[in-house]
Amino acid sequence: MAFNTYKTLGIAVGLMACAPSVLAQTTQDSDAIQRRLDALQQQVQQLQQELAEQKASQQAENTQTREMAEQNRSLLDNVGTPQFSGAVELAYTFNDWNETSKDTTGDMNFGKFIIGMDGGEGPLSYSFQYRFYDGYRFLHHAWAGYQFSDDDNVQLGLVQTPFGNMDYGYLGWYGTLPYLAGFNDNQNAGIKWDHSQGAWDTSLAFFKSDQLGDGNEHYGANAIGSSAQGNTEENQVAARAAYTFGQGSDYTTEVNLSAKGGQLYNNNTQKDGDSWAVALGMNGNYGNWTTQLQATTYEFNAKNPDETVSDISDNVVQIGAFGFNYLIPAEGQMYSASLAYSMNVDWGVVDNLYFYNDFSYIDPSDDYSAINGGFGDMDDPMLNDLGMKITAGRYYAWFDIVTNKNGLNYFGSPVDDGWHTSVQSHFGITY
Repeated sequence: MAFNTYKTLGIAVGLMACAPSVLAQTTQDSDAIQRRLDALQQQVQQLQQELAEQKASQQAENTQTREMAEQNRSLLDNVGTPQFSGAVELAYTFNDWNETSKDTTGDMNFGKFIIGMDGGEGPLSYSFQYRFYDGYRFLHHAWAGYQFSDDDNVQLGLVQTPFGNMDYGYLGWYGTLPYLAGFNDNQNAGIKWDHSQGAWDTSLAFFKSDQLGDGNEHYGANAIGSSAQGNTEENQVAARAAYTFGQGSDYTTEVNLSAKGGQLYNNNTQKDGDSWAVALGMNGNYGNWTTQLQATTYEFNAKNPDETVSDISDNVVQIGAFGFNYLIPAEGQMYSASLAYSMNVDWGVVDNLYFYNDFSYIDPSDDYSAINGGFGDMDDPMLNDLGMKITAGRYYAWFDIVTNKNGLNYFGSPVDDGWHTSVQSHFGITY
């Protein structure tokens, strides 16, 4: 028993002797672990600080980006985002005077491609349109405008002449004789002022040149300086006044009076003549119905080359558009009457049907022929366009029956005192 007691005491004493060493080792390990924990904590704090700085920087960048976006949006609102527009069109034509057209039951061709742009910035505005046809192309219009007030606007560039019924002077696709002669929907190079006040609309314009150049590749008809006759319309003025009865209602009648005139310079003789025209028009809108009437009297006092030199009669003026020349009486009266009906429908994709008829007539003051250089005397020209248009959203189709008698030899129609018919269709899409 005593032995066991001494043994127990020896073990206890041995353990007490070893304890300081073990405790010292444990303390060293704890200090090392603590240092590592402190280092890790510092790294975590540093990472947290870096993340916070990155987050603050990102928030600042986002705020700056939003401010820039708002500034750009405000700038775009002030400038006005350009609006692009246009059309692509295919054309079918059957001419009863053409044997090939009879044999093939007409022909399908490329019609036209149009590209346009409109926009503005504050009181400033602009408009541009260029057209491509089969074999020729031209600038339809291009102008910059300034809105002086709610009632006054000025346009500078290739702008529409304020004359007759606006904007086209006809209601169908083909046009009328006053349009083909250059008295409606005609663009010239100059400056125009438009004023609107209540039921009154007035315009005044000065045109330095009839077109941009002396050729015939343009939209509106004008005297052709590069032709055998050689006349060109320069330094022209135009004025128009219109009053609308019932303005603001669904039944309105506009009555308009317009005049234009100026220098008629001959490139071949280098002499000055003059030209003038006056038109009285009416444009009525009565619910779904639209009607237009116009009477035009005019005179070209040209200083032409001798008829034996030009082979062109002094009783005619050589004008041109759409890439070819033709002859109109140098003096006379023109009359046009149009009627149209528009009907909204809900026929699947079809949303509108439009029916129209345009009739026009020329009464020459002297002997007139649209062929043979204008020499001779033939029946007065007449033209009629009966048709309809089908619209389905951006898609459209025109169907026309165009009949004429001595109709200026326009697009090759015979001039023989007989009636001739062209059946035409035009299919397109706008954008």
